Amino acid sequence: MFRLTDVELQNAYEAINHHGYSTMLPQPHEWKFIVTQWAAVKDSLTRIDLDIYKPYNPLQVFAPKSRANIRLIHLLHPEDLLIYTALTLIIKNDIESARISRRYGRIFSYRVDKSACNRLYDASGAYDAYLKQLTLKAGKDDVQFVGLADIADFFPRIYQHRLENVIQANASSDRGRDVARVLVGKLISNLMGRNSYGIPVGPYASRILGEAILIDVDSFLQSNKLDYVRWVDDYNIFCRTEFLAQSALFGLGEWLFSNHGLTLQSSKTKIMPVYQFRDEVVSIPEDRLTDRDHVLTLLRKTPLRDDYDDDLLEEESDVDGWEEENDEVFLEEGPNEEDVQTTLEEFRGYDLHQMFVKAISNQALVDYEMVKYVLTRLPKISGANDALKLNILDLVLDNAQVLYPAAEFIAEYVLSFADLSDVQKRKISRKLLKPLKNRHHKSPDYYAMWILHIFSTSEQWNQVNDIIDLYQRSTSEVVKRYAALAISVCGSRAEALVVKQNFSIASDLHRLAVLAATKKLGKDERHHWKQANQIKGITEKIL
Repeated sequence: MFRLTDVELQNAYEAINHHGYSTMLPQPHEWKFIVTQWAAVKDSLTRIDLDIYKPYNPLQVFAPKSRANIRLIHLLHPEDLLIYTALTLIIKNDIESARISRRYGRIFSYRVDKSACNRLYDASGAYDAYLKQLTLKAGKDDVQFVGLADIADFFPRIYQHRLENVIQANASSDRGRDVARVLVGKLISNLMGRNSYGIPVGPYASRILGEAILIDVDSFLQSNKLDYVRWVDDYNIFCRTEFLAQSALFGLGEWLFSNHGLTLQSSKTKIMPVYQFRDEVVSIPEDRLTDRDHVLTLLRKTPLRDDYDDDLLEEESDVDGWEEENDEVFLEEGPNEEDVQTTLEEFRGYDLHQMFVKAISNQALVDYEMVKYVLTRLPKISGANDALKLNILDLVLDNAQVLYPAAEFIAEYVLSFADLSDVQKRKISRKLLKPLKNRHHKSPDYYAMWILHIFSTSEQWNQVNDIIDLYQRSTSEVVKRYAALAISVCGSRAEALVVKQNFSIASDLHRLAVLAATKKLGKDERHHWKQANQIKGITEKIL
């Protein structure tokens, strides 16, 4: 018998609230009910014997991994995510103790703060430190080549028996050794359909387990005195000659296959001259934005013009040209801080606009990483021109069918607009739903999920007739779940009557969405309906 304690579940609850529910998926509607009824949920979960517990079936979504590849994402039921996170937290410190120390500057991904029992890892500044170390290594005199490697389908191909062995071997207590059995041998195995390989992709706790699997791989590279830096499953090996880089990659590939049954991804495994590595790998989009020094120089020579905002939208405008044609006008005093910040933000907004236009200019080869960067970065620039932000939104909506891989970023960008009029929202709503309504060229479930998520955030996005039609036509449990969640916000009793008919045959996560939608029924009507249908677990009960 294995039961989680109040303290262990409380740690998991706080960790989820800190890190988030899941990567690449919208925050589940149900989590707010877990928060409001946490005491009852925690009490219910402490009674579960995890040695005999059968988890709910996760919702599976295929999400884009790159331009031409996909990955399977798992949305865990709230009860299962709490259990999964709690078990991982119990053994996180033991895993961290077995990893190569931070002082070597080798591994930067998801390092554990052993003093924080309610945190999975400390991500603050980690990726910036990783890039800084890559730059430092690439600047060494004796480095002429860099071997780059990426493990193919890392999380889905992790051999569960080896993960269980790693946890058992490094556990410092009987509780930790029991976790190896319960977490891997039972919970993960059931979540993954009783397959012997794979761990859930999406939960933040999985990142700690992925690091555990690579402990012996890191030790192998370290013992062979290879100068490498790693972020998750991305390896960078710094070498004096091309031959040494090739030998290092061969050795890494052999170790991964022989000991874990893993392989290197052929498209991402390569050898680069160090100058190319610096230009293509270490450089980041942030470096392309106008810097503060340039703005200071500009303001010392020229005042701000009243028509500057309009100039920003002219695609052919350029900063240097604007400076040259106005360099006869000088400021008598240096610019104040407010002018500097305002101009810097306007320039950076313009920079991002140009970067976005360039990224989608060749629709056969859309630069998705740049698209994601711009859609994430622009809302954070408070001084960027509002017309420019709306212009990019129009570009996104007009090019939606080639931007499916950036669905998450499109949704977050749309939701970043706080003051859209009702007319604007109706126009945007129709454009957002257009790809979902196309019967000849079906949009991916991943895109549909994120677009329908927008409609579940506010009834002001109301397009309920189209959404109920999508719900009825679709055979996808993903589309049905998120359409039902949208109906729970913008629908009425009429739509709830349609949705509730699917309850008995719906998947576990779809059932939760149906329960949310049926709140549109009359109180007594819903009460009798619930009595006629079997409710499973504390989450369904509180919904």
